[in-house]
Amino acid sequence: MTRERYVTLGLMLLASFVGGASANLLMTARVEAQAGAETVTTNQVNLVDDGGNLRAVLASRDERGLASLTFYDDAGRPRGLVGIEADGTPVVRLSDAGGQARLLAMVRGDDAVVVAGPEGSTQVLIGSIQGNPMITLGDGARSRMQLHLTPAGFPRMALADANGEEAVALTVGSDEMPQLMLSAGGRPRALMTVAQNAALLNLFDESRTRLIVGVAENGFPSVSFFDETGEIISQVPQ
Repeated sequence: MTRERYVTLGLMLLASFVGGASANLLMTARVEAQAGAETVTTNQVNLVDDGGNLRAVLASRDERGLASLTFYDDAGRPRGLVGIEADGTPVVRLSDAGGQARLLAMVRGDDAVVVAGPEGSTQVLIGSIQGNPMITLGDGARSRMQLHLTPAGFPRMALADANGEEAVALTVGSDEMPQLMLSAGGRPRALMTVAQNAALLNLFDESRTRLIVGVAENGFPSVSFFDETGEIISQVPQ
């Protein structure tokens, strides 16, 4: 390597060192300036765009009683909010142009919930309630469909009628035993299941089983009839 190249390399290293030292001094000066800045204490901060239009408000207590950061669209309508309710519940709310909340998320205690859809109309709720994950579809007045895990970890799906009464329930319980329950007026009327490898259909009156149709694991079919006390009155085959 020629002497000129050594000199060039040395100058490059020196420039690199000086530049790094300058950058470090500049960063240190900025940190010190920030550390020495005075604290600003206020109840509300309004952010505006270049045209003076309100775009965001940071408030210690807004008109809803929340400590919040609210975002506004270019027409001055509130469209997004991140806040803390008076009881400490954190909330995120996204609204449409009419101010109607379309997406709401909150954590209340140990429960986390996200609700999509306008209040009083069709909505979907996704959350973890008492440690159990669930998805619920509602018509605005009541739940019409729910998919969740039971406390024991079994999956369950339920469909409700117009009165909010459970009409259809599908469950996979212990021993991987599936069950399909049909109900009317809040009372079970038919149950289809597989128990001990036997396929069973139970039909109920308003209080008890009246008919069982089954096929055993060995392929043996049977039909059993019950009276109002639950006693077998007839069987096929005998």
